[in-house]
Amino acid sequence: MRLLMGVSLVLVGLVACGDGVSVSTSASNVCSEVAKVACHNMYRCCSEGEIENFLNTDDARTEPQCQVDVERICERSIAKLDAGIEAKRVKFDSDTMNKCLEALVAPDDACAIVDTMLPWTEECMDSAWVGLVADGGQCFASFECASKTSACAPNQTCTPLGTEGQPCGQLGCATGFFCQAGTTTPTCRAQLGAGQACASTTQCLKPLFCDFQSATPTCTDRLNGGEKCSSDQNCKSSQCIPGICQGTTLDCFDNTDCSRHCADDGSFCTMDSNCGLGTCSISGFSCSSAAGCTQAGETCNFPVKCLPGVCEGEPVCTTAQLVADYCTGALNVIDDITGAN
Repeated sequence: MRLLMGVSLVLVGLVACGDGVSVSTSASNVCSEVAKVACHNMYRCCSEGEIENFLNTDDARTEPQCQVDVERICERSIAKLDAGIEAKRVKFDSDTMNKCLEALVAPDDACAIVDTMLPWTEECMDSAWVGLVADGGQCFASFECASKTSACAPNQTCTPLGTEGQPCGQLGCATGFFCQAGTTTPTCRAQLGAGQACASTTQCLKPLFCDFQSATPTCTDRLNGGEKCSSDQNCKSSQCIPGICQGTTLDCFDNTDCSRHCADDGSFCTMDSNCGLGTCSISGFSCSSAAGCTQAGETCNFPVKCLPGVCEGEPVCTTAQLVADYCTGALNVIDDITGAN
């Protein structure tokens, strides 16, 4: 969720959010507004140690002092964005920033909530700093490029990212394409749909993943809660509840995850002889293999067998639920805004 890269002179109406906190950003006050939200959340929801860790200090700080600290950190981190605005290569979208900061404010009655999606995911997905430089125009950073499928090339011009059949180059490929290596010139190819053979999940269209459990790895839909799964990445919730290997505490998704084990004590084995000495079928002598029995036709019989591993239980995807933590969770997003850490 990289977001909010730049600043505008447009003021918007006051936006009221949790616990009386209000947000109204502009190019000139964005850092003070970010600091207000960050420090409100810290002093409402975080421990003293968490606050000091975020501010990178060993001294106790008051909330007003916190705002001064975060504002300074933010101002240093957006210097290039301010330069882009001054040069008219970037503009600031107040509405985008306001919606993101509003979503990050801890609610009046909770510091954490359980939901199927983090409440700030959609609101903080887009950058509040919008590039104005058309393809071919001079740039100093990719956030200055107007097209979301372009980047600032080494020659300081906004250049379209590679699409089907074009070289990946230093800039990589546009959204919806992946860089296919293994050739003289790595080439951009369209991401693959469901059922198509793949070598990695990056080759698949989102939210598909490359399923290596099938005979031929293919791009596959992620599964809903309650559906059978063989790994965490199978699930929309990114969590597959595993089974347990028979006779051990080892988690498993299928039998191949479980090692063979001795029938008497569960210790690891690959063959019966690993579980103890056997007895020659005719002479009755101890043996570790048939070669240790001297009479013709004798076999070495092992009383303790090496059993194949069995995965007990039915691994299934959990329901997609996330804990939205307005201390550490929201502060991680604010880190992206301010460059605090």
